[in-house]
Amino acid sequence: MRARMFVLGFVAALAPSAASAHGPQLQITNDNNKIVTREVFQDSPYEPLSAPKSVYVMPLLESGGVWYSRPNSTLVADIPAFPSGPGLAYGSDQLDGGDRTFAAGSILSIAFTDGLKLWNGAAFADAGATQLKGFRGSNAAISSPAENFAVTSDSSPFDSLSLAAISGTYDAEAHSSLRWALLGNGTSPTSSSPDGVYLLSLQLSSTQNGLAPSDPYYFVLHKNAAPSDVASAVASLGFAPELVQAVPEPATAAMMMLGLAGCVGATRCRRNRREM
Repeated sequence: MRARMFVLGFVAALAPSAASAHGPQLQITNDNNKIVTREVFQDSPYEPLSAPKSVYVMPLLESGGVWYSRPNSTLVADIPAFPSGPGLAYGSDQLDGGDRTFAAGSILSIAFTDGLKLWNGAAFADAGATQLKGFRGSNAAISSPAENFAVTSDSSPFDSLSLAAISGTYDAEAHSSLRWALLGNGTSPTSSSPDGVYLLSLQLSSTQNGLAPSDPYYFVLHKNAAPSDVASAVASLGFAPELVQAVPEPATAAMMMLGLAGCVGATRCRRNRREM
Protein backbone atom coordinates (compact mmCIF):
# COMPACT_ATOMS: atom_id res chain seq x y z
CA MET A 1 0.00 0.00 0.00
CA ARG A 2 2.80 2.39 0.88
CA ALA A 3 4.57 1.54 -2.40
CA ARG A 4 1.41 2.29 -4.37
CA MET A 5 0.96 5.61 -2.60
CA PHE A 6 4.59 6.50 -3.30
CA VAL A 7 4.19 5.79 -7.02
CA LEU A 8 0.99 7.83 -7.24
CA GLY A 9 2.65 10.69 -5.37
CA PHE A 10 5.68 10.52 -7.64
CA VAL A 11 3.52 10.70 -10.77
CA ALA A 12 1.54 13.60 -9.29
CA ALA A 13 4.76 15.46 -8.51
CA LEU A 14 5.89 15.12 -12.11
CA ALA A 15 2.53 16.08 -13.60
CA PRO A 16 3.25 19.85 -13.98
CA SER A 17 6.48 19.25 -15.92
CA ALA A 18 4.87 16.56 -18.08
CA ALA A 19 1.97 18.86 -18.87
CA SER A 20 4.33 21.54 -20.14
CA ALA A 21 6.09 19.12 -22.50
CA HIS A 22 4.77 18.32 -25.95
CA GLY A 23 6.77 15.26 -26.94
CA PRO A 24 8.40 14.23 -30.20
CA GLN A 25 7.83 16.33 -33.31
CA LEU A 26 9.34 16.34 -36.79
CA GLN A 27 10.51 19.84 -37.68
CA ILE A 28 9.38 21.10 -41.08
CA THR A 29 9.99 24.35 -42.93
CA ASN A 30 8.78 26.23 -45.97
CA ASP A 31 11.90 26.64 -48.11
CA ASN A 32 11.32 28.63 -51.27
CA ASN A 33 7.71 27.46 -51.43
CA LYS A 34 8.44 23.79 -50.79
CA ILE A 35 7.92 21.78 -47.61
CA VAL A 36 11.21 20.42 -46.25
CA THR A 37 11.42 17.68 -43.61
CA ARG A 38 14.11 18.12 -40.97
CA GLU A 39 15.09 16.44 -37.70
CA VAL A 40 12.80 14.82 -35.16
CA PHE A 41 13.03 16.58 -31.78
CA GLN A 42 12.30 14.26 -28.85
CA ASP A 43 10.61 17.08 -26.92
CA SER A 44 10.19 20.84 -26.86
CA PRO A 45 11.72 23.32 -27.43
CA TYR A 46 11.71 22.57 -31.16
CA GLU A 47 14.84 24.52 -31.98
CA PRO A 48 17.30 25.38 -33.41
CA LEU A 49 16.74 24.97 -37.12
CA SER A 50 17.96 21.48 -37.96
CA ALA A 51 19.35 19.81 -41.06
CA PRO A 52 17.09 18.19 -43.70
CA LYS A 53 16.37 14.49 -43.21
CA SER A 54 14.61 11.86 -45.28
CA VAL A 55 14.78 8.66 -43.19
CA TYR A 56 13.82 8.31 -39.52
CA VAL A 57 14.73 5.12 -37.66
CA MET A 58 12.56 4.51 -34.58
CA PRO A 59 11.58 1.63 -32.32
CA LEU A 60 8.09 0.19 -32.04
CA LEU A 61 7.26 -0.32 -28.36
CA GLU A 62 4.18 -1.69 -26.62
CA SER A 63 1.84 0.28 -24.37
CA GLY A 64 -1.58 -0.98 -23.29
CA GLY A 65 -1.44 -3.82 -25.79
CA VAL A 66 -0.74 -1.46 -28.72
CA TRP A 67 2.60 -1.29 -30.57
CA TYR A 68 3.42 2.37 -31.18
CA SER A 69 6.34 4.17 -32.81
CA ARG A 70 8.32 5.61 -29.88
CA PRO A 71 10.88 8.32 -30.75
CA ASN A 72 10.89 9.45 -27.10
CA SER A 73 11.31 6.55 -24.67
CA THR A 74 11.07 8.61 -21.44
CA LEU A 75 9.17 6.75 -18.71
CA VAL A 76 7.31 8.15 -15.71
CA ALA A 77 6.77 5.44 -13.06
CA ASP A 78 7.22 2.81 -15.82
CA ILE A 79 4.57 4.48 -17.99
CA PRO A 80 5.54 6.12 -21.31
CA ALA A 81 5.60 9.89 -20.95
CA PHE A 82 4.93 10.09 -24.70
CA PRO A 83 3.35 6.86 -26.05
CA SER A 84 4.05 7.68 -29.68
CA GLY A 85 5.02 10.21 -32.34
CA PRO A 86 6.36 12.12 -34.09
CA GLY A 87 3.93 14.85 -35.01
CA LEU A 88 4.92 17.97 -36.92
CA ALA A 89 6.61 21.16 -35.61
CA TYR A 90 6.29 24.01 -38.09
CA GLY A 91 7.07 27.16 -36.11
CA SER A 92 10.84 27.48 -36.56
CA ASP A 93 10.36 30.50 -38.83
CA GLN A 94 9.40 32.36 -35.65
CA LEU A 95 12.73 31.78 -33.91
CA ASP A 96 13.90 35.14 -35.26
CA GLY A 97 10.49 36.80 -35.18
CA GLY A 98 10.28 37.06 -38.96
CA ASP A 99 7.33 36.54 -41.26
CA ARG A 100 5.23 33.40 -40.90
CA THR A 101 5.81 31.22 -43.95
CA PHE A 102 2.86 28.88 -43.38
CA ALA A 103 -0.38 30.62 -44.29
CA ALA A 104 -3.11 31.14 -41.72
CA GLY A 105 -5.96 28.71 -42.26
CA SER A 106 -3.92 26.38 -44.46
CA ILE A 107 -4.01 22.67 -43.67
CA LEU A 108 -1.08 20.27 -43.70
CA SER A 109 -1.79 16.68 -44.73
CA ILE A 110 0.30 13.54 -44.42
CA ALA A 111 -0.21 10.90 -47.11
CA PHE A 112 1.05 7.36 -47.43
CA THR A 113 2.80 6.90 -50.77
CA ASP A 114 3.08 3.10 -50.67
CA GLY A 115 1.90 0.12 -48.70
CA LEU A 116 3.48 -0.95 -45.41
CA LYS A 117 6.60 -3.05 -46.02
CA LEU A 118 8.45 -5.60 -43.86
CA TRP A 119 12.15 -6.48 -44.22
CA ASN A 120 12.62 -10.11 -45.33
CA GLY A 121 16.38 -10.19 -44.91
CA ALA A 122 17.13 -9.08 -48.46
CA ALA A 123 14.53 -6.43 -49.31
CA PHE A 124 11.39 -4.71 -48.10
CA ALA A 125 8.32 -6.72 -49.12
CA ASP A 126 4.60 -6.51 -48.46
CA ALA A 127 3.84 -6.75 -44.73
CA GLY A 128 0.95 -9.15 -45.30
CA ALA A 129 -2.14 -8.59 -43.17
CA THR A 130 -0.35 -6.08 -40.94
CA GLN A 131 -1.10 -2.42 -41.56
CA LEU A 132 -0.23 0.82 -39.74
CA LYS A 133 -2.47 3.65 -38.59
CA GLY A 134 -1.50 7.28 -38.15
CA PHE A 135 -3.95 9.29 -36.07
CA ARG A 136 -4.64 12.45 -34.12
CA GLY A 137 -5.60 12.17 -30.45
CA SER A 138 -5.00 9.28 -28.07
CA ASN A 139 -7.43 6.61 -29.29
CA ALA A 140 -5.68 4.04 -31.46
CA ALA A 141 -9.08 2.58 -32.36
CA ILE A 142 -10.31 5.91 -33.78
CA SER A 143 -12.85 5.42 -36.57
CA SER A 144 -14.13 8.96 -37.17
CA PRO A 145 -13.81 11.60 -38.44
CA ALA A 146 -11.97 10.12 -41.40
CA GLU A 147 -9.66 13.12 -41.88
CA ASN A 148 -8.13 12.53 -38.43
CA PHE A 149 -6.62 9.15 -39.18
CA ALA A 150 -5.13 7.17 -42.04
CA VAL A 151 -4.43 3.47 -42.53
CA THR A 152 -1.94 1.94 -44.93
CA SER A 153 -3.18 -0.26 -47.76
CA ASP A 154 -1.63 -2.74 -50.15
CA SER A 155 -2.60 -0.76 -53.23
CA SER A 156 -3.49 2.77 -54.26
CA PRO A 157 -5.25 5.07 -53.73
CA PHE A 158 -3.32 5.50 -50.48
CA ASP A 159 -4.86 7.15 -47.44
CA SER A 160 -3.98 10.49 -45.84
CA LEU A 161 -4.76 12.42 -42.67
CA SER A 162 -5.22 16.15 -42.16
CA LEU A 163 -3.99 18.36 -39.34
CA ALA A 164 -5.69 21.34 -37.73
CA ALA A 165 -5.75 24.60 -39.66
CA ILE A 166 -2.65 26.71 -39.02
CA SER A 167 -3.19 29.71 -36.77
CA GLY A 168 -2.32 33.17 -38.01
CA THR A 169 -0.50 33.80 -34.71
CA TYR A 170 1.56 30.61 -34.37
CA ASP A 171 4.84 30.81 -32.47
CA ALA A 172 8.17 28.98 -32.52
CA GLU A 173 6.74 26.02 -30.59
CA ALA A 174 3.76 25.48 -32.93
CA HIS A 175 3.15 21.81 -33.59
CA SER A 176 0.51 19.15 -34.29
CA SER A 177 0.92 15.90 -32.40
CA LEU A 178 0.34 12.50 -34.00
CA ARG A 179 0.58 8.85 -33.04
CA TRP A 180 1.41 5.79 -35.13
CA ALA A 181 0.30 2.25 -34.29
CA LEU A 182 0.58 -1.20 -35.85
CA LEU A 183 -2.61 -3.05 -36.81
CA GLY A 184 -1.53 -6.69 -36.68
CA ASN A 185 -4.60 -8.07 -38.45
CA GLY A 186 -5.09 -4.92 -40.51
CA THR A 187 -7.85 -3.45 -38.37
CA SER A 188 -7.27 -3.88 -34.61
CA PRO A 189 -4.45 -2.01 -32.80
CA THR A 190 -4.32 -4.71 -30.10
CA SER A 191 -3.98 -7.67 -32.49
CA SER A 192 -0.61 -9.43 -32.67
CA SER A 193 1.91 -8.38 -35.30
CA PRO A 194 5.17 -9.89 -36.55
CA ASP A 195 8.51 -8.77 -35.16
CA GLY A 196 10.88 -7.18 -37.65
CA VAL A 197 11.73 -3.99 -39.49
CA TYR A 198 8.89 -2.07 -41.14
CA LEU A 199 9.02 0.66 -43.79
CA LEU A 200 6.45 3.44 -43.94
CA SER A 201 6.53 5.80 -46.95
CA LEU A 202 5.11 9.31 -46.48
CA GLN A 203 4.73 12.72 -48.07
CA LEU A 204 3.56 16.09 -46.76
CA SER A 205 1.34 18.50 -48.66
CA SER A 206 -0.57 21.68 -47.88
CA THR A 207 -3.66 23.56 -49.02
CA GLN A 208 -1.50 26.70 -49.04
CA ASN A 209 -1.47 28.22 -52.51
CA GLY A 210 1.90 27.77 -54.24
CA LEU A 211 3.43 25.56 -51.53
CA ALA A 212 4.86 22.40 -53.10
CA PRO A 213 4.72 19.04 -51.32
CA SER A 214 7.75 17.63 -49.54
CA ASP A 215 9.93 15.00 -51.07
CA PRO A 216 8.87 11.52 -49.93
CA TYR A 217 10.26 10.58 -46.54
CA TYR A 218 10.41 7.31 -44.63
CA PHE A 219 9.95 5.81 -41.18
CA VAL A 220 12.01 2.68 -40.54
CA LEU A 221 10.25 1.12 -37.54
CA HIS A 222 11.85 -1.82 -35.74
CA LYS A 223 10.02 -4.22 -33.42
CA ASN A 224 12.23 -6.65 -31.47
CA ALA A 225 14.59 -6.70 -34.45
CA ALA A 226 18.29 -7.55 -34.39
CA PRO A 227 20.55 -4.51 -34.82
CA SER A 228 22.12 -6.12 -37.88
CA ASP A 229 18.69 -6.44 -39.52
CA VAL A 230 17.89 -2.79 -38.83
CA ALA A 231 21.27 -1.78 -40.24
CA SER A 232 20.81 -3.83 -43.41
CA ALA A 233 17.29 -2.52 -43.93
CA VAL A 234 18.41 1.10 -43.59
CA ALA A 235 21.37 0.54 -45.91
CA SER A 236 19.08 -0.92 -48.58
CA LEU A 237 17.29 2.41 -48.96
CA GLY A 238 20.40 4.01 -50.42
CA PHE A 239 20.30 7.37 -48.65
CA ALA A 240 23.42 9.32 -47.70
CA PRO A 241 24.18 9.12 -43.95
CA GLU A 242 23.47 12.80 -43.38
CA LEU A 243 19.85 12.28 -44.50
CA VAL A 244 19.19 9.57 -41.92
CA GLN A 245 18.26 10.14 -38.26
CA ALA A 246 17.96 7.52 -35.54
CA VAL A 247 15.66 8.42 -32.62
CA PRO A 248 15.78 8.15 -29.72
CA GLU A 249 19.50 8.52 -29.29
CA PRO A 250 21.71 6.82 -28.30
CA ALA A 251 19.67 3.60 -28.23
CA THR A 252 19.64 3.09 -32.00
CA ALA A 253 22.99 4.73 -32.75
CA ALA A 254 24.83 1.41 -32.96
CA MET A 255 22.30 0.09 -35.46
CA MET A 256 22.70 3.15 -37.62
CA MET A 257 26.47 3.07 -37.54
CA LEU A 258 26.41 -0.49 -38.81
CA GLY A 259 24.05 0.36 -41.64
CA LEU A 260 25.63 3.63 -42.69
CA ALA A 261 29.16 2.26 -42.60
CA GLY A 262 28.07 -0.35 -45.10
CA CYS A 263 26.48 2.35 -47.24
CA VAL A 264 29.41 4.67 -47.67
CA GLY A 265 30.96 4.24 -51.07
CA ALA A 266 28.51 1.53 -52.11
CA THR A 267 26.76 1.78 -55.44
CA ARG A 268 23.36 1.31 -53.89
CA CYS A 269 23.89 4.40 -51.72
CA ARG A 270 23.93 6.48 -54.87
CA ARG A 271 20.43 5.33 -55.77
CA ASN A 272 17.55 7.63 -55.08
CA ARG A 273 14.93 5.96 -52.93
CA ARG A 274 12.19 7.61 -54.96
CA GLU A 275 13.08 5.43 -57.95
CA MET A 276 12.33 2.23 -56.05
